[in-house]
Amino acid sequence: MNIFTVILAATLPTAIYSLFIWWLDRYEKEPLWLIVVAFFWGSIPAIGLSLLFELGLELPLAASPIGPDVAAWGLAPVVEEPIKALALVGLFLFMRHEFDGVLDGIVYGSLVGFGFSMTENLLYFFHYSANLGALFWVRSIFFGLNHAFFTSLVGMALGAVRYHPVRWLRIGACTLGLALAIIFHALHNLATHYHLPGLIASWIVQWSGVLVVLAIAILSWRNERQWIEQELREEVSTGLLSSVDYAEISSPARRMQRQLHTLLNQGWASYWRVRQLHHLATKLAFCKTQLKLADQRHTCDERDQLRSQISDLRAAIERDEQLWGQA
Repeated sequence: MNIFTVILAATLPTAIYSLFIWWLDRYEKEPLWLIVVAFFWGSIPAIGLSLLFELGLELPLAASPIGPDVAAWGLAPVVEEPIKALALVGLFLFMRHEFDGVLDGIVYGSLVGFGFSMTENLLYFFHYSANLGALFWVRSIFFGLNHAFFTSLVGMALGAVRYHPVRWLRIGACTLGLALAIIFHALHNLATHYHLPGLIASWIVQWSGVLVVLAIAILSWRNERQWIEQELREEVSTGLLSSVDYAEISSPARRMQRQLHTLLNQGWASYWRVRQLHHLATKLAFCKTQLKLADQRHTCDERDQLRSQISDLRAAIERDEQLWGQA
């Protein structure tokens, strides 16, 4: 089997799924380096640690009263899901200013899961390369969202309690999300022992869960749009933003239209300034909302600094428009 074909079979679907998740984060996209960190954790450290623990526990568990059958379908979920979730807990604790809510939890959790499934698929495809066609359809297509779905449950749980002041509730939410991830993963593994009927049942459960996650993501869009609309009205009334800016920032489609128009008519430098204006105004709206929620990760100084940066950008954009209007 051609090595390139094996690598492509594992990486191409993952790239498509990851781009969709990146697109799903419509208003305030996460920093690229954090996206890479989340994906990298799933693809290398999480896989490596999982293999070490599973190899170390497989024989003792198989010889225990649990028996080899339960160990076969129950060991991987109990080992893999907590290891994948470590990345989300780390982001939640140390990069909370970039963890704004449920949608961010879905994004980070899905990327960790996609990284994990990509490397796992590579290992399977190389080992069973004679059956690559069948494995590709089963692992990359029919169940290609499995790991992303499992890990996103932990991310959603953390995002749901992002602004809750009670510590034990945050810990409880994380534990609940992790428990659900383990249960869904274990049910999938158990279902595969029942051949085609089990695979069909598992596929229905997985895609039902994915659709629920997508529905929650869409509701999160509405929530984030309300933050932007409510918090930026004040900035329009003070003159920091124009009504045109406000309409563009509130609509991903209008943002894209303005940015594309600027790129085609004024060049890269002007495009970057318009894009940065949209980004900083969104950050300002989120910062003001989080200040109202008594989030100590954000300060009035940060809010004022964002306003100053936006003012400078708007002045530069107005100069660009005057310059190109005279050309």
